[in-house]
Amino acid sequence: MFYSLQGEGRYVGVPSLFLRLFGCNFECTGFGQSRNKDEWIPEEYMPHNQDYPDVKSIEDLPVPGVGCDSSFSWGKKWNHLAHYEDIDTIIKKMDMVDWYGKKNNEWITGDVSQALLQDDGVHLVITGGEPLLKGFQPGIFELMKHPDLKTRFLTIETNGTQIFNPYDYFYEGNEYMFPDHYKKFGVNKNAGITWSVSPKLSNSGEAWSDAIRPEALASYNAWPYSYLYLKFVIRDEEDIKEVQQAVKEYDHARVNIDAVYLMPEGALDHQIEEKKIAELALKYGYKYSPRLHLNLFGNEWGT
Repeated sequence: MFYSLQGEGRYVGVPSLFLRLFGCNFECTGFGQSRNKDEWIPEEYMPHNQDYPDVKSIEDLPVPGVGCDSSFSWGKKWNHLAHYEDIDTIIKKMDMVDWYGKKNNEWITGDVSQALLQDDGVHLVITGGEPLLKGFQPGIFELMKHPDLKTRFLTIETNGTQIFNPYDYFYEGNEYMFPDHYKKFGVNKNAGITWSVSPKLSNSGEAWSDAIRPEALASYNAWPYSYLYLKFVIRDEEDIKEVQQAVKEYDHARVNIDAVYLMPEGALDHQIEEKKIAELALKYGYKYSPRLHLNLFGNEWGT
């Protein structure tokens, strides 16, 4: 858990409390490496597979410059450093974090539409790894309906491969249904979710059939008061065709996409070619997302 400025996507620059969950279904080994897999670093030499015998916490590990930049948050070798806590404890820890604008140890209040527009509040970002892994979803649901979590300003950052089905979603025909009895838990009062979806292209090393899952995004659309945007990590114009194909597949599945961002690949500041990606956003009519946290703080945990 850490407090920082959101560095990517729709809420760049917004003060945010990040809750990072440990574990992921992808490794994204290709980031920072050649498009030719024959030139990749062998798996055993990837950063998350190295030995750091004196490290006592994930924050003490170096941030990787190759592959996934948060690989220590899902590498099995490091799961003994993750915290295992119940929702009440997590809520209490949120109240202990020193963040600007906190009033009476409470989160931001107000209706959903206003929460999404306000510029003077802290918002909660649930990230990973992959926070929508099946085992996490009941906990996210419990967090959202917890009486002491008063925020309506919530982003879930996901790779877009996991159907959101925390407890009682059910599938009928071609639509995900939202049971009325959710209302008795007060979920509709705290239900406003921005889905920050970062689908993985071939530059990540992940297979298209595993990464582009329109049915998962359809389940996010089904949540009340949702806003869903796509954020593609690209390195050059070669990736644009894949961006276009992914958007087309989502569109054919009638996924409601509110915005599409292009974001430069690179875990280290010197690797990032911001101007080139910004020019591609201009050329193809997409939005551009910086990686503000890298510009401000470098690639460090807790930023």
